[in-house]
Amino acid sequence: MNNLKDSCEIKLSILMIILLHLLPGIIMLLIAFFFSNPIIGIKFPILLSLMLSIAFGLIPMELGIIKYYAWKSNNRIRDVILFKEKTPLRISLPQIIISFIIALFAFLIFVQFERKVWGNTYNFFPDWFRVDRFNVSGIKFFKLTLVFNFLFNGFLGPFVEELYFRGFLLPRMKVFGKFAPLINVTLFSIYHFFSPWEVITRILAVTPYAYSVWKNKNIKIGIVVHCSLNTLGCIGTILAL
Repeated sequence: MNNLKDSCEIKLSILMIILLHLLPGIIMLLIAFFFSNPIIGIKFPILLSLMLSIAFGLIPMELGIIKYYAWKSNNRIRDVILFKEKTPLRISLPQIIISFIIALFAFLIFVQFERKVWGNTYNFFPDWFRVDRFNVSGIKFFKLTLVFNFLFNGFLGPFVEELYFRGFLLPRMKVFGKFAPLINVTLFSIYHFFSPWEVITRILAVTPYAYSVWKNKNIKIGIVVHCSLNTLGCIGTILAL
């Protein structure tokens, strides 16, 4: 009981909250850039490079930060991750379904509108680094990309992200009051530096379930929605390939 109390008392400044949200995204961006760069890198397809950035950047860094604060507060990792209360299925299931439908609408419909809004703003991104312009014809490392896409983008990546962003960071953002989930989601959307042309779409997609996690203090809601959405995206990628 004392360990749980101590874990709740981990204090993060506003500057540190912002840094902890964005730093893993910067590391992922650099790793993906290295793997996909045709001149100074390995020249992997951008989709495979992003999967490798999840494997070598997102997962170890976000779990490493959680482990560091667990060690610093003399706790176990499971004690530092909060929002683990149980929610009756009759309450959680409708919220999961509604959040999933909103997120699906955002990524299938609204994203097209947002890309038009940004126009040529992000044309400085080279084509080989534009996942939205990914050429599926003649893709190299086809089977490896599919396996990694399901493994890292469909499950492991979103699972760790929910532990980190909604289970570790969000509970320690009480300084922002009722706007904490919105700020958490906004920073989470910006953290996807490899696709800034979808930042508003992500805010729209993630905000409903982030507030649901916040209200119910249950990160399982976020894990289910996020993993389901990404897995569906993986299936869409397979159909495209």
